[in-house]
Amino acid sequence: MQEDSTRSFGIRARPALALLSGPLLYVLMRLLAPPAGMPESAWTLLALLVWMVAWWLSEALPLAATALLPVIVMPLSGIAELGAVTQAYGHPLIFLFLGGFMLAMAIESVGLHRRIALAIVSRVGTRPRDLTLGFMAATAFLSMWITNTAATIMMYAVALSVIDFIRGRSGDPEALRKFSVGLMLAVAYSASIGGMATLIGSPVNALLATILAGEYGITVEFADWLMIGLPVTVTMLVIAWALLTFVLYPATALAGSDLAEAVRTEHDRLPPMGRAERTVAAVFFLAAVGWIFGDQISAVTGLPVTDTTVALIAALLLFALPVNREMTEFALDWKTAAGLPWNVLILIGGGLAIALAFQMTGLAGWIGDRVGGLSIAVFAMVLLVTVLMVFLTEIMSNPASAATILPVVSAIAVGFDLNPMVLAVPAALAANMSFMMPVATAPNAIVFSSPDLKILDMAKAGLWLNLCGIAVCTGFVYFILRPLNGW
Repeated sequence: MQEDSTRSFGIRARPALALLSGPLLYVLMRLLAPPAGMPESAWTLLALLVWMVAWWLSEALPLAATALLPVIVMPLSGIAELGAVTQAYGHPLIFLFLGGFMLAMAIESVGLHRRIALAIVSRVGTRPRDLTLGFMAATAFLSMWITNTAATIMMYAVALSVIDFIRGRSGDPEALRKFSVGLMLAVAYSASIGGMATLIGSPVNALLATILAGEYGITVEFADWLMIGLPVTVTMLVIAWALLTFVLYPATALAGSDLAEAVRTEHDRLPPMGRAERTVAAVFFLAAVGWIFGDQISAVTGLPVTDTTVALIAALLLFALPVNREMTEFALDWKTAAGLPWNVLILIGGGLAIALAFQMTGLAGWIGDRVGGLSIAVFAMVLLVTVLMVFLTEIMSNPASAATILPVVSAIAVGFDLNPMVLAVPAALAANMSFMMPVATAPNAIVFSSPDLKILDMAKAGLWLNLCGIAVCTGFVYFILRPLNGW
């Protein structure tokens, strides 16, 4: 009885210790004198950052709740006025994500994402390797526009139905298990990889754009990031597909005819494309055109067309366009939109508040001055930042790790008289590469519920893919982007 009581106390104590750790570290740091040359406000900001990281790592509070700390602590501690802090939570890129989320929810609510996915999968062939490639292409494409969680949930369901269909028809259980494990990992990995391609594909990308714009006056438009993220996405998809289907989990023994029938069965279950789907598809197409060719549209029309403007116009069109003759139903309603991932918007705002305070308090300048006298090769810096981010995101959420590291590495780059993009871009790309652990990302956690998938499977494949991701990010930024853009 006493043993049970002790165990119960331990379970209650751990959340309490996690809650106390953040403010305790903050107070202890405030009691100490700041390092030589560091402004008092910068030291206070650093203490606040340590508090937030402690809570983000321990998940003592929901991630978005922790991201609200700057609104309270910064004005009370004299770091910044309340109005200046709250402006970070209303940055234009926050509204870009808001409009993007609304478009994504409309795509999901009418079932357009499932039609797109099955259309892609059904056109790539029916051999195990081809089918896996089709699932990866479909998942990655969806993840470019909707959340990687939603893309994974939908493709996971389709993958399960395909596996269940052939389970009773295959006489080789080992080949079936290899196919099942490889397909599940392919869905999870491609969801994370796809999010790298577009500015709205991942909160990390938006954080990068807001930090560079707010601190250094560098504007990263949708088309700009597409030129950075899309090549990495395509490269990583090919590497992940080859690694899973040729090296780790080849399943060539499975009959292609069964796979073909499984995909056809799923595709045949789709109802005819209705007015709602056609309407959302048209708005989605127009939004994509606006994001990709915004500068050209502005030049022709003379109007200041921005990515945020395009996203909000698309969202309002969805609310305004009826999908029935009575005009009582619309492509998107507020009941659906109310389910927006507001937590992601708050998390981005909190990260931006911290990043802006780096400049306001002089912390960015202090870091830059301290590293400016060091002698480190640029290649080594890019590699170190990439390795740090890849493995940090295995234990910490991607947006939280990006909010913590991006302002620091940007300041370090400036301290070495480099363009902040040289270290910020590989850090952002690497933050999207969490492949080893089920807790690292929502896609990993979702597919881990598959009965065939073991943690060793994910850890083994994820480690190899992490190493490949480090090589791709480092090489692409240092050997291609840096000389191409004059960074």
